[in-house]
Amino acid sequence: MKATEKWLKNLHADSDYDAHHVLVEGLERFNAENEPATLGRMKSLMKLEEAGLPLQSRIIEQYVRNQAAFRLARQALWRESWVFWSMLAEAWLCMLKQAYRNPASAELKPFAAEMAARAVRYAGRVMRWDYHQARNPAASAWRRVHKIYRLIERDGFATQAVQIDGQSTHCAREYTLVVLMGLVHPLGYRAQEIESIAQLLERYEPLPLPATVPLRDVHTHLVDLSLSEGAAVLESEWVQGRRLRYFALGPLVDYLKSLDEAATEVDSGLTRQVASLIERGGIRRGRQRTNRFGRVWVAAGMEKILSALSHSDSAKGSPDLEPWMLRDESTEGMGFSLAESTGLPHGRLVAVSWDPSENVWQLLAIRWDREEGGQHLVGTQRLSRHPKRVEVYFETEVPGVTREPTWAVFLPMTHTEQGVSNLLIPKTHYQLGAPLMLRDGDVVYRLRLGEVQEGHEGWLRVGMDVVGREQFVAAA
Repeated sequence: MKATEKWLKNLHADSDYDAHHVLVEGLERFNAENEPATLGRMKSLMKLEEAGLPLQSRIIEQYVRNQAAFRLARQALWRESWVFWSMLAEAWLCMLKQAYRNPASAELKPFAAEMAARAVRYAGRVMRWDYHQARNPAASAWRRVHKIYRLIERDGFATQAVQIDGQSTHCAREYTLVVLMGLVHPLGYRAQEIESIAQLLERYEPLPLPATVPLRDVHTHLVDLSLSEGAAVLESEWVQGRRLRYFALGPLVDYLKSLDEAATEVDSGLTRQVASLIERGGIRRGRQRTNRFGRVWVAAGMEKILSALSHSDSAKGSPDLEPWMLRDESTEGMGFSLAESTGLPHGRLVAVSWDPSENVWQLLAIRWDREEGGQHLVGTQRLSRHPKRVEVYFETEVPGVTREPTWAVFLPMTHTEQGVSNLLIPKTHYQLGAPLMLRDGDVVYRLRLGEVQEGHEGWLRVGMDVVGREQFVAAA
């Protein structure tokens, strides 16, 4: 902890952005160290958090204020704040896991409420930052917060008070705020509106907390902790279950509606919308699929995917691309209806684009196929909405793997257990924990390879930790 305090004391920068960037890199290094969790390490993380939160507030203020600025500046501020939330969420989740799983970390168990409240809070912030980009939070993000809450509720720490950023809170409160923002589901709202909604919900007291026993005429919404999604309005599901939790949101809805008649700093039209969204139940449970018909262009297999992502031949007439008919789509993937069987194995990767000339691709994995009514139906799971071809290589000799540079595919914010980005690399370039260099344009990232998520015909989808980054000229 003393080393952390000394490092923070010597942290000098010309601007809030530069100081924030250095602190984010410090968090990246903290997470990449993979050291056993100890009480001293937890206190070091708290010091990093304490130093970073005021900087993060100022970066967010700049981000919200500069929405009219040119896109690159706006995106840089969004990404900088998103990485900070992501690093804190990952760090506190790792601490919590080790406190429960590692006998050597037994000294951390009394701080389970501290760690869980933070892990849920920062996971919720990452989900909120998805809304800023008009994106649905990953299913894995919902799984994460459900699991943490279930664990802490089981052990009786759900409402144990903790201090975060000078405010008293607890895990149940942080979980409720994540659920409420999921009900509002502010896709398409401006940055200032999303942050105003969050502040409005955070200030409301008493915040309705999850209950295990449903009460008719009291509870209005339900969340199923076994699903990978948020809450929905109660209809006829007045049953009690081990994984079911109920919320009484009537008073909150009434409060939001009452703001229309009262003077408030929050736009009354916005509060009316928020009340209506919560009252209607937000996104329905069951991952409904939307019928969406039309021709898309598909590159099947890694060789063709790399060619499609290379921009070298993005014309529709490319022999690497096949026309497929889209049948339906959900937040999880796409369904296709084909005249002939593709013969593609389950797990085969495909890149899909509505218009290859725009070079906008999604990466999916084939999960099932069947024949129905003379048509061959294919179901796919979405792995990334924005896959990117990058170059990877080993800077130093790593036993058992080749040092030759090769192409890989970076998958931002994929559906993984950790809810973080993944990397698709050839088997020849993988070794658990090995240091790998990734070049994306003029920037070089130093990575540490994580566990394999899935194998795809000679390629591996793996987790990774970002250890550092630098300009290509400096790295050469």
